[in-house]
Amino acid sequence: MDNQRPNPPSDEIDIGRLFTRMGDGIRYTWLGFMRLLAALRRVPFENKVSFIAIIGASIVIGFLFSFYLRKDYFESTMILSSDYLNKRLAESTIDKLGQLAAEKNKGGLVKALNLRDSLADNIVGFEVRPFVAEADIIELEVLKEQLRSAQEASANKEVIDQVITRIEIENRHAFEITVRTLNPAVIPNLQDAIINYFRTNPYIKKRIEINRENLVKRKDKLKSDVRKLDSLKEVMYENYRNMAAQSRQGSNNVILSDKAVTDPIEIYKQDMELYNQLQEVERKLYLQPDFEIVEGFIEFSEPASPSLLRMIFYSVLIGIAIAYVDVALRHFNRYLANLE
Repeated sequence: MDNQRPNPPSDEIDIGRLFTRMGDGIRYTWLGFMRLLAALRRVPFENKVSFIAIIGASIVIGFLFSFYLRKDYFESTMILSSDYLNKRLAESTIDKLGQLAAEKNKGGLVKALNLRDSLADNIVGFEVRPFVAEADIIELEVLKEQLRSAQEASANKEVIDQVITRIEIENRHAFEITVRTLNPAVIPNLQDAIINYFRTNPYIKKRIEINRENLVKRKDKLKSDVRKLDSLKEVMYENYRNMAAQSRQGSNNVILSDKAVTDPIEIYKQDMELYNQLQEVERKLYLQPDFEIVEGFIEFSEPASPSLLRMIFYSVLIGIAIAYVDVALRHFNRYLANLE
């Protein structure tokens, strides 16, 4: 009697059935999307009164807000660069100024920026964000591509992702500072006020003082080295002048080595290099380039606040969204009533 063995299950996949199911899934998804569009199109026609009333009320509110409540404000941006600044310090400092500007009593802002009350009353707010130059962006993208290429030979993808994340949040030393005011005439007065406010920060103030002290010490050291080289040059000059005089008088002195003990050309080169370094130190002490203004504030005559047409456009969009939400809530309420 033959043993009957069950046939093992086949591991083969019906390609035709697989493609059929994929086609059905795509078709059902497309039909669902079209039904959603049809429902969104049908709802306004079925609820004309609600849509017209809500959108009309939104337009009226936006119109009244633009004319009676909203005030036009002006914006200007300054790009400030400093080796003493980092992302956290710049954001913390400007955020404090923004909080002071948001207060009704501008006394804190007057004291912080050393402004007149009339100027501080027109300031609306401040913003800051890191400024990245085009060359830095290109270098960053190249480095990210190199890391992604190295990822093929690395088994730990999370390490590469963390490195990329750290590169993207790297602290920069240049920042865009934006100021909003009700009066554009105030903007030019804020440039020096903001820089002085940064200078008075205890963290930055200590570093400016120690940097200046180091520059003064370096200046004294360079002056001392220059004086010593000047003395050495005088001695060498007298020595060579005496040698030349003896040569003209027919001296029998013989130089046994073909190498001079000191090279006068190198001495003069070293003296010129020290002189250039001294000039650079004196330039830094005079100019005090602690904060460099890459681009200063500009007084614009056109307000940066939204115009009346834009406010009405935003009001229409908000009204349409509220109308859809109202219809959805009424249908949901009706569904709950049917369940009861």
